[in-house]
Amino acid sequence: MKSFKSHQRFSIHLFETQGHPFDISNWKLIKNIQPDMSFIKINPVQIVADPFLFVHHDELFVFYEKQILKNKGTIEMIKTKDMANWSKPITVLKRSTHLSYPFVFEDNERIFMIPETYQDKNVQLCRANKDLTEWGSEKELLSGEKYVDSSIIRHNQVYYLFTTILRENNEQELQLYFSKDLFGEFEKHPKSPIAKGNITGRCGGAIFKYENTIFRPTQICEKYYGESLSIYSINVLTASDYQEEIKIDRLLSKKFIHGGHHFHFAKFNNKLIIATDANNFTFNIWEFCNNRMRKNRK
Repeated sequence: MKSFKSHQRFSIHLFETQGHPFDISNWKLIKNIQPDMSFIKINPVQIVADPFLFVHHDELFVFYEKQILKNKGTIEMIKTKDMANWSKPITVLKRSTHLSYPFVFEDNERIFMIPETYQDKNVQLCRANKDLTEWGSEKELLSGEKYVDSSIIRHNQVYYLFTTILRENNEQELQLYFSKDLFGEFEKHPKSPIAKGNITGRCGGAIFKYENTIFRPTQICEKYYGESLSIYSINVLTASDYQEEIKIDRLLSKKFIHGGHHFHFAKFNNKLIIATDANNFTFNIWEFCNNRMRKNRK
């Protein structure tokens, strides 16, 4: 499988359902966002992934990562009013370092994003302008580590911040922090780290509530990155205790041949909209040459 890693692609898939969000048999495909699959294209779009949904002013927004070969990831956005007609993608956040995982949420009528900024070794809180097309930095929530795939959930008047720290050899360690104030200091939870390793140690989408239960999507990267995704139910979440158990094992392996690593959903127009990404493996000659040159320089 190692030979496939340099040619990995992610594509975004949006579904609608009137059933339970975990019942993939009722998912109806409404839109795909595909990377470049061409054999010979120079600087192809390698990745479109990490789709997050957000409903604002009767429109459904999709924020996601896009990465072009040899470039850093950027945050893109599309939107729709009817799920049939979609706006053209625009870049809403771009920096000199890599960006991905644009977790978007609302708090006290303010709209925020926590993009993955692991190369800057921090967790940043960004705030949107009126039409959600620009995002400015508001506060650094954490600093000093390679934090990836961070999200916040407010539960019983407390903000809980889930984030994974990449240790040496890419060991994954899921940390939990909490604060009574979004702009206050986040304290490490006494049960933190709450998960470790390539099967449970990294979230694959926002922590969310459904039918009075809190769920945590988690990536499975046992054989290769983006292998699949499982769903855990969080049974206890307080400032002093944390308990979870697996609800659905390898959900996206049941939908996509090579799995995927992201799950998110939103209610829109009386339906549930599911956002996932799928793992694909293709070959591009320029990507192959670029990887060979990089290995030779080492």
